[in-house]
Amino acid sequence: PVAPSVTINDKKYLISDLDDKSKNLINDLTRTVMEYNEILRSYNQSLTLTNTYASGLKTEVEKTGLPESSDDDSPSITIADKKYDGSDLPDSVKAYVSELLRANQNKTNIEYRLRQLDAARITFINTLQSSVEESGVLPTEEQE
Repeated sequence: PVAPSVTINDKKYLISDLDDKSKNLINDLTRTVMEYNEILRSYNQSLTLTNTYASGLKTEVEKTGLPESSDDDSPSITIADKKYDGSDLPDSVKAYVSELLRANQNKTNIEYRLRQLDAARITFINTLQSSVEESGVLPTEEQE
């Protein structure tokens, strides 16, 4: 059987040789990476949802014949570099706008959480590296 190990700076350490602090850091790092990967899947789904709503909004605007706008002071909605009059939107267009705004907010929240988890991952890696170096534990010898 292969003993569980961790590689830090190209040096392999047996988990059983590490102190409790290092073992806890490895557990925290593993959980952080797992959560990051789960949230990344959600993020990819949110991108698909956002693109679906944006496409649906464009189709709905074209279907309802919303007039284009040239007035910079009146409410407008811009889709694919075309500016439409937004002063009296049909309910179907309002629904798409609402869903698109909600999907974009969700995407923004997920992006923030991904940045938090990435910062945590980097911190755990750096702290683990320092902890292993300070503990004086030696890397394991590779058996060929």
